[in-house]
Amino acid sequence: MKKIITTSLMIAALFVACNSSSNQNQSGKDCCKGVYSPKTLLDSAEYLVDKEVKVKAKVTRVCHCGSNITFTDIQDTTATLYVVAGGDIPKFNQCLLNKNANITGVLRVNKITQTDLDSTIIKLENRLAEFEAKSDSASLKMCENIKAKIENTKIANQEKKDWMASHNQDYYPQYYLESVKFADCCVKKNDPEATASADECMKDGKSECFK
Repeated sequence: MKKIITTSLMIAALFVACNSSSNQNQSGKDCCKGVYSPKTLLDSAEYLVDKEVKVKAKVTRVCHCGSNITFTDIQDTTATLYVVAGGDIPKFNQCLLNKNANITGVLRVNKITQTDLDSTIIKLENRLAEFEAKSDSASLKMCENIKAKIENTKIANQEKKDWMASHNQDYYPQYYLESVKFADCCVKKNDPEATASADECMKDGKSECFK
């Protein structure tokens, strides 16, 4: 009789433990709901402007002054998102570079017109003229760099103009994320690329990030 009672208690305990584990796993899944990658965010960007979203991606560039970073999609590296500091993130620490991070922010858009695109080329050409007026070697080298930038900018601008024409728009949307805070959702401490302590890193100003 004692054996039967003991066995029954063990089964009951096991059942409770399994249910507890199941609930925790479900809670983890719920936490990850609504988290965008740069690609999925940009695919729906026109409907999410001025709305708060969570984005997970890899930090592939950190501005030297910490004012902005580039978020690159973990799966599709061609999809990138410009992220600016704000809210609880006064600046981004260099230790975030090449780490995966989760950021909550508000999606914003810059509406770039054809006049804006043409103005960019004019400014570069004026800058080129300034250096061409000089004859020192440093200026000549700068001229080559500016010429290359002009050509690359012209190609990029034409792509934007083609997009405007095909979508019958008088502007090209350039989306970016205005940071609110670091989101802890889906950050795993056993993930070697995660930035589990990114917020702590920002608070104390040290570069002691999770490795």
